Amino acid sequence: MILGATLHPRYDIVMQYLELDTRLQNADLVITAEGSIDFQTPRGKIPVEVAQRAKQYGLPVVAIAGTIGQDARVNFDYGIDAFSTILQEPCSLPDAIADACDLLTFAAERVMRLILVGQQLAELEQPAALSV
Repeated sequence: MILGATLHPRYDIVMQYLELDTRLQNADLVITAEGSIDFQTPRGKIPVEVAQRAKQYGLPVVAIAGTIGQDARVNFDYGIDAFSTILQEPCSLPDAIADACDLLTFAAERVMRLILVGQQLAELEQPAALSV
């Protein structure tokens, strides 16, 4: 303890302000984000904590990340169903930071377009109703 401070996991602090359970009860999909999705993500990073909470409600979880790092696939075992990178092509960190708003917007749009394709495929698998 330094100066009377108490150390808390960042998830606990963030959840005090998000009312996550209320939001999850009314959700169909969870999209979360992180600077880097890799083998360390299950070790206390917010996306996995959110994903595990979302799984209690049976919700699919997509993570958008600045980078996809080493052994990122391990996150599938912790509730993240899919992940996508924000970057469309290699660029410097200063450029990525400067263009972060546009890059994140484009990444979110790509994810949503893929979800729409999935919905269309699901509709194709439903037998068409016959009117007689």
